[in-house]
Amino acid sequence: MKALLLSCAVLAGCGSYSTYRTTRIAKPGKTEWLLGAQASGALAVDGGAAPLPEFAIAARRAVHEKIEVQVNGTSLPIRQLRTGSLELAGKARVLEHGRWSLATGAAAGYRIAESGGAIVEGVHVAVPVIGAVELGRHQLVFSIVGGYQKWYSSGARPVEIPFLGDSVGFVWQLTENLALVPEAGVAWTTTRNFMTSETRLFHMGFAFMYSR
Repeated sequence: MKALLLSCAVLAGCGSYSTYRTTRIAKPGKTEWLLGAQASGALAVDGGAAPLPEFAIAARRAVHEKIEVQVNGTSLPIRQLRTGSLELAGKARVLEHGRWSLATGAAAGYRIAESGGAIVEGVHVAVPVIGAVELGRHQLVFSIVGGYQKWYSSGARPVEIPFLGDSVGFVWQLTENLALVPEAGVAWTTTRNFMTSETRLFHMGFAFMYSR
């Protein structure tokens, strides 16, 4: 059972907390919606990968000119493996200098995966630091994130997974209210028997972001 728990954690480990970062704050009085597709999982040094595809949806809204709140979710509704996650997050833009900007945030969420009748549940917290440079109306984004996951399943002891990761993304502003946002990232953990030193968690995807 512990092996199953670890396997599900590998596949589902890069949950919604790794999704589509930017230092930009949602426009005052408007809700920014995000709809995307992504894959996350484990990547070995020999090139082998175990990707898990999911759909992603999110909503962002400003509560101050430099602060926003966000709700994120992911899902994979297929018979062989069903997953879902829900996350609440907040972000503050703390520094601006010319074309450069810096934001920081915090997030907490819940995640569930079910396969063959076995259910694995996890909770997580994460703290990202996000840097970006404006390229005309577009934005290039770099971020680092530290956090902690804890996974539960009946018949197995909980698995604790501290992690540290980074990502790169791009906000391609198609129109005033519509952007395409590709993103890719990796993460590391010190948890024994979870990943070898030659294996990493990965996340990649793209989303459309619409403001209305």
